[in-house]
Amino acid sequence: MRNYDFLIIGSNGLLGSSIVKILKKKKNTFLTIARKNSNFNLDLKDFNKLKKFFLKNRFKIVINCAGKIDINFCEKKFNDSLIINSTLVKFLSKMSKIYNFKFVQISTDHVYKGKRLKLNSETSKILAINKYAKTKIIAEKYLKNLKNFLIIRTNFTGKKKNTFIDWLVKSIKSKKTIYLFNDMYTSTLDVKTCAKIIIELALLKSKGIYNLGTRNMLSKEKFAVNLSKILKRRLEYKSVSCDMQQISRGKNLGLNVKKIEKKMGFRMLTAQQSIVNLAKEYK
Repeated sequence: MRNYDFLIIGSNGLLGSSIVKILKKKKNTFLTIARKNSNFNLDLKDFNKLKKFFLKNRFKIVINCAGKIDINFCEKKFNDSLIINSTLVKFLSKMSKIYNFKFVQISTDHVYKGKRLKLNSETSKILAINKYAKTKIIAEKYLKNLKNFLIIRTNFTGKKKNTFIDWLVKSIKSKKTIYLFNDMYTSTLDVKTCAKIIIELALLKSKGIYNLGTRNMLSKEKFAVNLSKILKRRLEYKSVSCDMQQISRGKNLGLNVKKIEKKMGFRMLTAQQSIVNLAKEYK
């Protein structure tokens, strides 16, 4: 039997890999689980192997970053996305009860119904506007009876293939004309800041649901325009409504972060500060 401070599940993804980089610089002990390039390369659908893993290792905190986040994939292959986004969370919740670890589930701002130009608080109405949101709402329900849990509703991006920021930068550099939503608002945080705060919040005596994002929101269009100005590159785009998408998406996903600011004892970044951090990755 071995004891560790952290277990990071989904350690190869954008957020998971960022959390791992920070933990490597700290004194906290940790293990990682992913399909490959981790301490334990496991298929996260194989719950029998996961059970054996938890029998041999003990953790104070388990952070689940694994998830199917492609909205189109979730819509077309709902049952497949449900296994990772919801059933895995149900399993980990059971493990938390048995082995008494703090369970940190990474959720999403997509769960919010949202009111026009209003930031969503943790008690705001939620709505399964699409099947991705549905899988995340189902997942959250499994944690709420635990003694020690965190649900982090967040929106983040960073320098990695197929992320929003990477798509933007490549489009700007190639001078490709892109479509940008003028009516979809988010509080998108740079992933490094997001990862740092998740670790710090998990180590505190904290429980429940927390929004984690910038303290204001921007439309996807405004976000891209501001980024192009910082990079000093021309942005070719057409301003459109997100209603053009075949699959419904939430429009008003801005996050009220007063609760986490109070808990952490500092103010969150503005959207512009987060964009500056992201731009540094590409300069």
